[in-house]
Amino acid sequence: MLLSFPHMHPILFPAAPVPGLRFFDPGMTEAVSENGFRPEGLPLDPRTAASLIRDCISFGEQFKDPAEMAYFGATTPDEFYDGTPSSIQAQLLQRFGDGEGAVEERAAKAARAQAQFVLLLGWFFEEKMIELQGLEQGVRDSWRSMDTTLGLDDEDRGEERMVTLGQAHSHIGGVPDGQAIPLPWQRMVEALPVFLPGDAVLVCADQGIIASWLADGLPFELADPGLGLPHGARAATLPAWRLAGRRKASEAMPAADRDLCVAIIS
Repeated sequence: MLLSFPHMHPILFPAAPVPGLRFFDPGMTEAVSENGFRPEGLPLDPRTAASLIRDCISFGEQFKDPAEMAYFGATTPDEFYDGTPSSIQAQLLQRFGDGEGAVEERAAKAARAQAQFVLLLGWFFEEKMIELQGLEQGVRDSWRSMDTTLGLDDEDRGEERMVTLGQAHSHIGGVPDGQAIPLPWQRMVEALPVFLPGDAVLVCADQGIIASWLADGLPFELADPGLGLPHGARAATLPAWRLAGRRKASEAMPAADRDLCVAIIS
């Protein structure tokens, strides 16, 4: 199975469509998303997931710029949870820590819930990125319509200047063309192993992430043609913690010690 990484919405995949590519669905909605892969037995149902995300949003509202929320991508999960006034981690541990089953079983369920929550945050963050992109496009379309009404041509309007002015007037910040708010991909890649089948191949076309992996010296080689990847794709199989840029596995996410196959395309 080819699975997009880190993007979970087809509209955000930053390369030409890859035949058979699927997108991870962390269970935010009742229905599975388009071309989505939703693992069976997710610990958090959509209602609980939405409630936890609302708690997280309440914490995130203190940030003026949505990009600032991406800070949790550079922290460990424990550091992120400890900073939330609602103590989301405590909610997850309580939900599964007081249930039936052995201590190890309850701990495993709590770890799966924590991993799902990380991916739910990524999903929600992408939804907001898409929303902001749509709002910014509306602002640009309005400026162009005004230019047409005034009879301005491309030389008169100075497109870059007008678009910048349009953003200033929109009061929404947004994601200008050619730019993107970075996802917390380091934490996402550590959260994925507990949910993926053994034949899963993560497909990454994000050039910033690829550059980070190559700078770390990760050993990518030409991918097996049988995987159905675009020509020139390279692949590597490594523990998730190495893909996350760590020097060793995280105690907070023990599943990150599992190997993942990752393919990179340009």
